[in-house]
Amino acid sequence: MKEILESNLVSAIIALIGVIVSLKWSTSETAKRMEQALKVYESELSRKVYVSSKRADMEFEIFQKLGKNCGEIFLLMQRLYPDKLSTFQINYSEKPNLNDLALKIRDLELEINNSRAFISSEIISLYSELSKNAETFFVDAEKHNLCWDDSKEDHIRKTELRDVAYESRKKFEENWIKASEQVKKYLRAEE
Repeated sequence: MKEILESNLVSAIIALIGVIVSLKWSTSETAKRMEQALKVYESELSRKVYVSSKRADMEFEIFQKLGKNCGEIFLLMQRLYPDKLSTFQINYSEKPNLNDLALKIRDLELEINNSRAFISSEIISLYSELSKNAETFFVDAEKHNLCWDDSKEDHIRKTELRDVAYESRKKFEENWIKASEQVKKYLRAEE
């Protein structure tokens, strides 16, 4: 009986050692698999952070270019039709050429079209509206410049056209402020 117990004890010890070795081996394999999965996850996360960072940098650069274009257009508009000047002062002051404004409007339209794939359509529509406002101002300013100022009626008509152009400038300014606010909200939401 003692031999049977000793042989059962030896069998149990051998079985226990087998279980311990098996557990240790399976635990190390699981640990290795988990370690590999963690490395893959870290690599993928790092790649996504890099892509996200590059996208944010690109969007910021696009918004900066669009803002610069709008600022240049607005400065030309202000120089053409400054605040609180009479028609006489505006007619005889040194002002930029309307061709300069046309080139800046074209630059804005090009930048908008180049940005369509990278920024939201909502923001693109705001800048497209600004482009339309700038074109309207251009047409109104051109009408004002082409109007004769020989008679009293012409002078009244020229003053009315100047006021229309000035209102177009104000509309551009209002929409530019709205677009800038939307971009700020968008950039804050992306942070």
